[in-house]
Amino acid sequence: MLLNLSQSLRTCALASIIGLGLASQALAQAPAAPAAPAGPPFTLTSPKHQDGAFIDKKYAGPTNAQMACGGDNVSPPLQWSNAPAGTKSFAVILFDFEGGRGPGVVHWVAYGIAPDVNSLAEGEGTNPSPRIVGGNNMRQMGTYFGPCAPATDSPHHYIFSVYALDIPKEELPAGLTRDQFLEKVKGKVLNMTSLVSTYRRPQ
Repeated sequence: MLLNLSQSLRTCALASIIGLGLASQALAQAPAAPAAPAGPPFTLTSPKHQDGAFIDKKYAGPTNAQMACGGDNVSPPLQWSNAPAGTKSFAVILFDFEGGRGPGVVHWVAYGIAPDVNSLAEGEGTNPSPRIVGGNNMRQMGTYFGPCAPATDSPHHYIFSVYALDIPKEELPAGLTRDQFLEKVKGKVLNMTSLVSTYRRPQ
């Protein structure tokens, strides 16, 4: 059941980039000859987390005088492979689909990642990094803010998405929200891959 839901969330995320022009680009490039065999898929993994599993509290939102998310707010290590040819930069977004009791909550927006980078180290998104241009999450922060679903809710599903972009890494300004980012990359998304996590803060 959890696996099917994770697959559905990935389908929703992929549908969102169809509106960015990915589907129209594919249709406009109908081959005159039989297509070559497809290569390995663009894939996102983490050495510390399995797709569809509960995320370790280390990577959950902070626990301090202001917040009680139950975690240490350390961004998890991420690795991606088989990026499409022509990729000029990468972006990472963490989105809680059930957040805000419906509209979703943005936890991390990061872009301007060089095309020769294929991983982010543990904690690299927690503080400003020279390898990342920070966007703007729901707390008006350009850095990672981990999962923090209310203890009274069912576990929320958090989707880490990596976008392969046909946009040079210096082109996008800092401080973009998720919606602003998606608008600016419309028609420039070569592919996207994702990893789903679940979390609910301890009672």
